[in-house]
Amino acid sequence: MRNPQDRESAPKFHAKPEYNGMIDIDFIAKQIAGRPLLTAGDIKSVLSNFLEEVPTFMLLGYSVKLNELGTFRISFSSKGVDVAADFRTTMINGFKVIYTPDVVLKTRIEDAITYEQDKAKTKSGGTVGEVEDPTGSEASDSRL
Repeated sequence: MRNPQDRESAPKFHAKPEYNGMIDIDFIAKQIAGRPLLTAGDIKSVLSNFLEEVPTFMLLGYSVKLNELGTFRISFSSKGVDVAADFRTTMINGFKVIYTPDVVLKTRIEDAITYEQDKAKTKSGGTVGEVEDPTGSEASDSRL
């Protein structure tokens, strides 16, 4: 990939996560349903009803913490005015929903993540060889 600020520079290889698709509530409900006394329909109903309520509380001005998953909150920006009476709601822009992962979630992922070298194709059709691990540790299987 070329440096967008220096288009004349030689391309460099960069790390990037591997994404295998999207998992939705239906899939997760089916996974949880394998546990005793729970059906996929029960799980999906609970999750759907739960997710219906999250925006309600955010609109009431609350941050919504989903325990070890993380916190959701509303954010936006606006133009500034010198006198409060001059402020108009049309000056508000940049609405966002901010998600902050919980430390527990981040730690679980950081502790479990592994990396592997991808054998990328070169312009000549060959492959780029394995790169030594700078830490000197043995490479392990990866899910990334």
